[in-house]
Amino acid sequence: MRAYRAMLISGTMILLAMLLTGCASMRIASALKPSGETGLALGKARFSLIDYTGTYDKDNPAAKSWMDTITRDFLAQRAKALYPEIFTDEWTALPVMVKAESTLHHNTMIPAFLTILTAGVVPVPQKASLNLTVSSDARDALGESLIARDRKFEVEQVAWVSLVGPLGCFPVPGQADLERDSVFLFIPLSKDAYSRTKLPTYVADCIVESVVRDLREADPGLVDSAYKARASRLQEVAVDGRAFWVFLAPSLSQETGKPVAFTALFYGEQPRRGMVPYEQVVVARRDGSGTWVPETGYLRRAKSLTAVGVLMDKGIPAKVAVRVVNEPPLEDFIDLPDLSGPDRADRLRWSNGVLLEAKNRSLTKTLKEKTGDELLTLVTRIEKAILDLSGLAERAKDNAQSIVEKGQGDPGPDRELSVLCRQRIEIFKPILAAAKQEAVLTRP
Repeated sequence: MRAYRAMLISGTMILLAMLLTGCASMRIASALKPSGETGLALGKARFSLIDYTGTYDKDNPAAKSWMDTITRDFLAQRAKALYPEIFTDEWTALPVMVKAESTLHHNTMIPAFLTILTAGVVPVPQKASLNLTVSSDARDALGESLIARDRKFEVEQVAWVSLVGPLGCFPVPGQADLERDSVFLFIPLSKDAYSRTKLPTYVADCIVESVVRDLREADPGLVDSAYKARASRLQEVAVDGRAFWVFLAPSLSQETGKPVAFTALFYGEQPRRGMVPYEQVVVARRDGSGTWVPETGYLRRAKSLTAVGVLMDKGIPAKVAVRVVNEPPLEDFIDLPDLSGPDRADRLRWSNGVLLEAKNRSLTKTLKEKTGDELLTLVTRIEKAILDLSGLAERAKDNAQSIVEKGQGDPGPDRELSVLCRQRIEIFKPILAAAKQEAVLTRP
């Protein structure tokens, strides 16, 4: 009798648990599915996913759960895992930039109403749809768009829950690209049921698939030619007797996305994506007419004063040329170096030192070889440079004073910049005086 009563109590408790706990099931499907062709290749061409921008409603918690964990690094990792013969971290790979604009839609009102009507016994499907527009922009060796396409598709998540009874653990009907998630009395019936990473990972895979389909539709001849051209811009050079790998990389305008300059990136070993260059200098810029104009840059970290230039091929930067300079040309150091970075003081201090060396080593030769008109042009450049330096020094001094008065931050960097600008002006003064005097003597 006691055994029967114990069995009855146990059965009643299990039945109550089944009735009160409820069960659930979920499926995920996409209109654009990863092909699963891990051996797929696009000839010899390789690509590297270098940039990703995801646009979604960041105030919507559901949208954040879908898209927040998809970053450039995560997307690049998924791309290499899904298509290892297409995506790589090698510098010679053609760069690809990806944008994904998304909107999330729910149909929760009607399912919630029907669930109430059935007292939570009958599960009603609830659907969340993510509408995506994925843009793929692959660039060639010159930084020009090789492939620029948009592709739209939808990823949906459908789930149902029974608040009372076990019906919700039955597979939710419809297409499922991944194994359905099912839970019975808090017990997972499927692997990684309701994992937080499952859905965003699949969305990332679908974005990668969109990019791959765009690449597959491109002209194979153009892609192969662009890949070979980019590979030719990686070369080995010697600086101070040490071997360096240098890559001639296009720099894009933030406003237009068009290539506006070429930068020589120096590495101590064969470079891969994510490596920080040992040093970098601009060696060519595009003028107003769109023509590439070479310019000379200098390595700040080299023991000897080392100039970096570029060899042109049919008007296009093609190879980096490195040489040691014994007599630095004055003209190369009149303009200010780039002071936009955190190392602006180091850049200006180094440039001041080389300008002083150029004055001592090259000024006499410059004055003898230039015509009167050329010297007047030099005088004008120096005078404009002095005006710019005076303004920059005053602004830096005022900024430092303002920081002290407000008690906010460190005035040291601005004070240092002001001092360095004044030092540069003092170096320019004897150069300017000598150039003016020689210009008067040589003009007819």
